Amino acid sequence: MQLSEALSLAISHQNAGRDQAAAEIYDRILDVDPGNPPAATLRARIHLKQGTLQDADRLTALAVRTAPDFMQAWNARGDILDARDKPEAASDAWRRSLVTGPGNTGPFVGVGNQFQLQGDHVQAARLYKRALVGQPGNVAAANNLAQALLIEGDVKGALSVTGRVLERYPTHVRATAYHSISLEELGRYDEVDHLIAQGTATRPIRFPVPAGYADHADFNAALSEEIRNHPNISGELDPLRRAIRGGAFVPQLFDHKGPAIAAFERMLSEGLDAYISGLPKDPSHPFFARIPQGYAVNIWANILGDEGHQSAHIHNAGWLSGTYYAAIPETVTPEDEERAGWLEFNRPGYGIPHRGTRPLDAICPELGMAVVFPSYVWHSTVPFRGGGERISIAFDLHIDG
Repeated sequence: MQLSEALSLAISHQNAGRDQAAAEIYDRILDVDPGNPPAATLRARIHLKQGTLQDADRLTALAVRTAPDFMQAWNARGDILDARDKPEAASDAWRRSLVTGPGNTGPFVGVGNQFQLQGDHVQAARLYKRALVGQPGNVAAANNLAQALLIEGDVKGALSVTGRVLERYPTHVRATAYHSISLEELGRYDEVDHLIAQGTATRPIRFPVPAGYADHADFNAALSEEIRNHPNISGELDPLRRAIRGGAFVPQLFDHKGPAIAAFERMLSEGLDAYISGLPKDPSHPFFARIPQGYAVNIWANILGDEGHQSAHIHNAGWLSGTYYAAIPETVTPEDEERAGWLEFNRPGYGIPHRGTRPLDAICPELGMAVVFPSYVWHSTVPFRGGGERISIAFDLHIDG
């Protein structure tokens, strides 16, 4: 097979999401032709996706040395340097990409993101708009523009932008989230309530006590102890990466299962299956239109102490998200008018101010209860005081296929 044929085959694999098959072909091409710019650049993209950033950096450096005018290599290099927290070098690479390929739109998004992080939302919006001129279907540019516009208070502009995304991708999680905030700020509450579907899509699920345990307190005490001693536990996380503030985090909870975690896994699976089977079908609704036949679960635990909370966020990669409560401080009560420790909905995050005028929905945690909601629904935890721990298990359902 000629190198050009091998490269075309690898690209077809990559475009179809078969990254491993593409990577193997790119590696063989690079064994024969170490400086092949397209193979090095596209292989670097796979490394970036997998988080192997040093290898991605090495390959794009090789690609731009071999072909200094290869726009795609400079564009990829900017994305990789940005992922490696080298913003100035990333900006230089993106600008070089624009010089070598004036019709390129990707770098406008990257540089716009840098302005967004620096708090210059007006300049960020200009760059996102420029990207959309060259590529109207650029979803990342559109969503980031909507965020910038919401921060600056141009709510109607944000609604227009998200509306165009949703015309093309009616179930897009992030676009729906920004759309709902725009509707909320414009006082179009019926439309917001339709999206959130409180009581149907967004609601508590109460579980029976698993076999072998006396009551919910007995089971959750055992579950909490296994979470505290889980080998995956880590301390407070980078606030740019996760929403948790002032607590600990246990990723991939089901990687290590004691008796209580194993019982929880069975209990959760049964509860979610029953919840899904009871959902109404509605092809016009961004959540009910996607009711799955099968799903995969990503699951983790959060441990919050005094003043700990989770800032407002959404779950971009999920269809359904939820939180189960394993330990609740005594100060978290249904009678608390300040709702300390409650799960709150519809308060936007990511720097977007809350300008709404109606009271926010919130649910007080209970032992043995999970709260589930569409992954595009904004949610946060109100800080609590007075000591104690709030241990929750969060999960995303991803639709198989």
